[in-house]
Amino acid sequence: MGIINGSLRRRLLYKFFNTAVNVVLMLMIFFLVNLASHSYVLGAEYQSTNSHSETLIHQIAPEEKYSGAFAEHLYAQVDEEVLVETESIDPSPNYKTGYYGTKDWQAFVAVYLWLVGMNGDLGVGNTTADVDVSFGDIWDNLDVGGQLHIEFWWKKWIFFVDPLFMKLSSSSSQTRIIGTRKADVEVKMFLMDLAMGYRVAEFALGPNTKSNNFKTWPAVAIDVYGGGRILSVDSTIDLTLDTPIGQKKQSIGVDEAWFDFIVGTRFIFDFTESLLLSVKTDIGGFGLGFSSDIDWNFVANLGYTLPWWGVTPYVGYRVHYVDYEDGSGDNRFKYDIWHTGPQIGIGVRF
Repeated sequence: MGIINGSLRRRLLYKFFNTAVNVVLMLMIFFLVNLASHSYVLGAEYQSTNSHSETLIHQIAPEEKYSGAFAEHLYAQVDEEVLVETESIDPSPNYKTGYYGTKDWQAFVAVYLWLVGMNGDLGVGNTTADVDVSFGDIWDNLDVGGQLHIEFWWKKWIFFVDPLFMKLSSSSSQTRIIGTRKADVEVKMFLMDLAMGYRVAEFALGPNTKSNNFKTWPAVAIDVYGGGRILSVDSTIDLTLDTPIGQKKQSIGVDEAWFDFIVGTRFIFDFTESLLLSVKTDIGGFGLGFSSDIDWNFVANLGYTLPWWGVTPYVGYRVHYVDYEDGSGDNRFKYDIWHTGPQIGIGVRF
């Protein structure tokens, strides 16, 4: 009953997250289209028109006194020229949003800690267990772990890799009438995203924007990307039974690895010169035989860029769901797991 309730709860949770993300993305797109067609174009063209009018006045009559009939004639001539030029203004200028700036290439490197918990079904052979492990449980048994995010930009092209590795171990023992049973468990988990993307759109959030060598704010950028995700689980359980007649040992091992194609999108909101919000989601797997049936990922990070060397600390939250099954009978392996939890990190841009 516990497994049935847990599976139903996870399916409902998946539907909730999937629906919520789709609604958020639709609202973002609707919001951006409206901004692009209204607020920025009017404000930006109005400011550039005023400054251009003064320039034309000095070019036409640099030494004249602007008064009387001459002034009326001069401003009428300038207005006509400005009208012709403003009709050809490109309403979609190339903003320097996010990591895309005046440099042809840039890089961003971050180390972070994902405070991940695990919930789902883990099956080996004919046995399926309900897994519910908090970050505290993982932390207590963590031997070594590390997460890294490396991102390269060349103009509007993006390349990124995001590897994660954890090694856990625990020992337990039980004393029974027939003897003492000891279990040593070791789990190694490797997860890596590798993708390439392209910045498809950039919009200013209003008419009053500011810029530096790296970006424009307030503004938002939209990236699309595609690539792959590798997930590997290597687990070993060593059982030892000490009895009055001797010692018995048994070792059970699971070593599975698979690859999922992924496609996704990312929104980067630059609210100020320093404050930014990054939201990305992707989906993959697609049940291709060598991959998961579903591999869904959602990450939101809020960062603040410090005035020293582009150092950016950030906090966020990540949800990753995998539904993978391979083999049958004694060789069956099932991994239907939610990985969820907050993350904290610090990165450097150069």
